[in-house]
Amino acid sequence: MAFGYNGRKLVSYGAVAVLLKGRSMNDIQGYQNGPIETGASRAKEMSPRAYNLVMSALIFLGFCAMGAGAYFTSTMSFARMMMSGAALPLVFGSFILTIVGMVMMSAAASKQSVGLSLVGYVVFASTFGLTASFGLANYDLPTINTAFIATAAITFVFGALGVTFPKFFQRVYGIGFGILLATILVEIVLMFMGVSQSITDLIVIVVFAGFIGYDTYVATTVPPTLPNAVLMASNLFVDIINVFLRILNILGRRD
Repeated sequence: MAFGYNGRKLVSYGAVAVLLKGRSMNDIQGYQNGPIETGASRAKEMSPRAYNLVMSALIFLGFCAMGAGAYFTSTMSFARMMMSGAALPLVFGSFILTIVGMVMMSAAASKQSVGLSLVGYVVFASTFGLTASFGLANYDLPTINTAFIATAAITFVFGALGVTFPKFFQRVYGIGFGILLATILVEIVLMFMGVSQSITDLIVIVVFAGFIGYDTYVATTVPPTLPNAVLMASNLFVDIINVFLRILNILGRRD
């Protein structure tokens, strides 16, 4: 059932592609301080505390979906699907639906549609959680716990830095994308060459840690509505998962 080193890398590539797709859609909306058009607010604003709690709860639910996916991929039913070749369409179908969920959440944030944002997040979290869970197949529970603790620490530190030094994260945001794309290209070449190394994992962790800081800052600049909370939570969840999977890659290589 294990996907191996290349398979785990491909999971990370899928997560990166989702992030890039979501951000490109946000950029098209023509914002400067954040990805939400604040003028068309139909949704009722929440208190800052409720807004933060909703985002935290949605990120937690995303991890629950990932855990459920990890359980499913460990069953004999999934093993039979792997042997029959039926798992591949499931993976690609989940990835496509993840993109659909991101589109729905982006549209909901523009229109401030509560219903559309919630449906979009359900589609996104369930399918992205399943796709990301494939990266857990080769690891034992202590390794996963260590990666989770390290990811939580990185999220807390860079989230705080993003709020404290927003101008810095705004300046390095574009640079981070350039570094990320260049690193992915290098990884694809190394993957076909069968080369296993940790440098690119470390680079991607640093880049996505920067994205956590930036997205945390952006979340503080938009009106505290439910559709905005949903989109901000999804962006942060993708950032966090990419850090988590890369840390797993590094820890797994040491075992």
